[in-house]
Amino acid sequence: MRLSKFSTWFASALISMILAAIIISFSSLINDIDQKNITELNSDMVIKASYYIDKNNTITVEKLLNEESFIASELNNIPYTLAKQSYWIKLSLHYPVAKPLSRIDNQPEPITHKHHQQLILMAEHSLLDTFTVFELKPLTPATKIYHQGDNTQELSQNVYPAALLTLNQFGHSEYLIQLKASGPPNIPLLLFTPQDFQQRLLLSQLVYGAFIGILMIMAIYNLVLFSAGKDKVYLFYIGYLLSVFALVSSLKGYGYFLFPTPLMQTLNQHLIFIHFLVIIFLLLFTIYFLRYERIKHWAYKYAIGFAGLLAIFALYSLTLEQIAQAKLFFVLQPLFFIIALLLVFYRINRDFAWARFYFLSWVPFLIGATVQPLVLLNLLEYSFLTANALLFAIMIEVTFMAFALAERIRRHEQSKLSMIAYHQSYQLPRQTNLEHKVTQMIAKSITSFSLLVIRPEQLQSIEQHIDEQTRIKFFQHLFHKLSLLFRFNDAVLTITDNQEKLCYIDNGSFALVINNMESSDDLVMLINSIQQATTEAFAIDALKLPLSAYIGVAHFPEHGSSSTQLINHAIIAATNAESSLTKWANYLPKAQQQNHSSMELAIALQQAIIQKDFELFHQPQVDLKTNKVCSSECLIRWHHPTLGTIAPATFIALAEDLGLMPTLSLWIIETALAQQASLSEKTGLNHMVSINISSKDLIQADFVDNISEIIKHSGIKAEKIIFELSDLMSFGHNNFAMQTINKLVDIGITVSIDDFAGGCDLMSKVTQLPCQELKIDREFVEHVCRDHKRKVIAETTVKMAKGLGLEVVAEGINSSLDEQTLRSFGCDIGQGYYYAKPMSFDDYLTWLNKLSNGQIPASLEGEFLPAEK
Repeated sequence: MRLSKFSTWFASALISMILAAIIISFSSLINDIDQKNITELNSDMVIKASYYIDKNNTITVEKLLNEESFIASELNNIPYTLAKQSYWIKLSLHYPVAKPLSRIDNQPEPITHKHHQQLILMAEHSLLDTFTVFELKPLTPATKIYHQGDNTQELSQNVYPAALLTLNQFGHSEYLIQLKASGPPNIPLLLFTPQDFQQRLLLSQLVYGAFIGILMIMAIYNLVLFSAGKDKVYLFYIGYLLSVFALVSSLKGYGYFLFPTPLMQTLNQHLIFIHFLVIIFLLLFTIYFLRYERIKHWAYKYAIGFAGLLAIFALYSLTLEQIAQAKLFFVLQPLFFIIALLLVFYRINRDFAWARFYFLSWVPFLIGATVQPLVLLNLLEYSFLTANALLFAIMIEVTFMAFALAERIRRHEQSKLSMIAYHQSYQLPRQTNLEHKVTQMIAKSITSFSLLVIRPEQLQSIEQHIDEQTRIKFFQHLFHKLSLLFRFNDAVLTITDNQEKLCYIDNGSFALVINNMESSDDLVMLINSIQQATTEAFAIDALKLPLSAYIGVAHFPEHGSSSTQLINHAIIAATNAESSLTKWANYLPKAQQQNHSSMELAIALQQAIIQKDFELFHQPQVDLKTNKVCSSECLIRWHHPTLGTIAPATFIALAEDLGLMPTLSLWIIETALAQQASLSEKTGLNHMVSINISSKDLIQADFVDNISEIIKHSGIKAEKIIFELSDLMSFGHNNFAMQTINKLVDIGITVSIDDFAGGCDLMSKVTQLPCQELKIDREFVEHVCRDHKRKVIAETTVKMAKGLGLEVVAEGINSSLDEQTLRSFGCDIGQGYYYAKPMSFDDYLTWLNKLSNGQIPASLEGEFLPAEK
């Protein structure tokens, strides 16, 4: 491991040193090439210059030589401006004749001619309309020695317009230069020895070659990426690369080396249009690279609109003269920079890591885009570096953009892996991480490890009162708390590359794996620590709850030979832990074998429905104003001859899953009404009967017809029937279910909302239903007299319901104090163990017959614990 790290460090250091050496050498070369330009500071030559501006482009050489209005100036300080005018420059060179001309900082260069030497006068401008050089001699007419276009067979003259000056032997040579440009106004004039001129040409071609190489490689690579992924960002990047390639090729004239002269002339004529293409493609790349189209940000449509506006101006510019085109572009360019940078900065503020390379790419581009125009407009001193600032800037920029695209691809792949490995809502490791870890351990023949599932206590009940965001925050907080507990415990194994040791299971649990070979702590001690940490973390919306966690444990290899088996068995053990005093349990294979399987239970349930092997229990409901029994709730029970008593929650859920609930519900209703008729006959009481129905019943097309038929045969009036609807949220948005409820109300049945748990969302649902009764969940009724929070919730619920004109039933009254408290709130009906437990129909008749005219005694002795329905 150490050797590998050292190798990586050494390779990185070596590459960095090589790159640094290349950059230093190249910088030195650029600095040296600028020194080769002959000036008074680095040579023994005196250079004098003066200029005359011909604004009408009409003056002749003969007339100009008689002009007295030449203005003295340094050779490269002539005030060029963006206008259609000619510049005439007198250039006087004074030099010693006793020795060859040389630069002071170098050794004398050999003379190529016996009595004189040559210099190269280069105009650093590839868009010259006119570049003519006349030699001026005393007493003779001006002699034309160079004219742009005369040497069209020499391709380099289009790129590096240059005249050969042959200095005379008298120590003084004078020249007249005519300049006119259709592009940027600044026209630097440079003097070189022929050898230095060739070196400068070679360096320029080297830089341009590197520029072409980088752009072509990037374009081809991104074309491949686009072909693979069809992501438009790669097309915009290619468009940007091609447009800057055309821009630099035209602006610097390098395109003459690659393209036919007519094509280059066309590019030169549409240089501003190419400028527009550069910023349009760069803006589109910025928008799509930063994924504004995916995050649905409001800036997206405005940025796209601005890109369209730029395209319109680009087309409009083709109808204008070149100077008007340039002015239009330079007016819009600052607005482009503002919009593009705002897009970049917004993404940086949200996620710097995502946009950092692209942000860095703007630094050289802004520098180059600022320096180059200033040089071209004659506002910044000319040098080889500043003259090629845009070219160098773009080379650096596209390199950073390539890094940015690579980072984008890496993050995209990481995002796909994250979707597999992490729960997208909770941002917590998924179960797949644990499965992979367990599979690895089995493959490595680790013989003893345990898998723990941690399920927060009473989570299902709590979830009724919190929103999804609160639930997410709770699990994230619990994950962090437990992670700190295991941080230094090497026996609890990491399951992700980020060294996380827990995973989230979709049923609202966490799971982890313990290597028993490395564990020095007792498992019970670890479980106690987990339960303690869970208790400390059990806070929901600042409400601290005295709750812990149920923990299930499965051991390898006793409880399973695969990751799936171990996880499932640990989940079963966590469920079994709910009935354990310690709140944790090992998986018990024998107990599982003794328990009936889901398939066996489903078969038995189907047979029981056919054979009607169920029984209805009744629990009385008491009018709190008169203390009379006014109704009873019918509760279904199932005692199987071999499987024993099956909990209603178990077989009702199974009936719903198997589609058997409608048949079961009709049996319950038919039996309840038949018993109600018998009750009225045997007791003389005419109270109501309350029946639970499922949300699945409400979406049955013939449900109302079947109910009407049952009522007709029972002889019970519909006004004496109450249907209790639970799971309010499941049918609140179902139009057919709502229509069914309205039909039930129309035939006279009372609709009651069962297990109401409070909350504005649920109360808003109640207002949309034609219900007449609301039943408060027992959780808020049990011991309401002693619990201030429950009292507040219960009282608020009663008052809201009464305000809506609803009758209120309180389920779970366990004492006289509870009864008195609910009565004081204005509650109408009470139900609970304080009055009676659910009982068989025969027992219920006996119980009713003991009452005096159906009235509960004013005082009942004892308090009772609540029971399951």
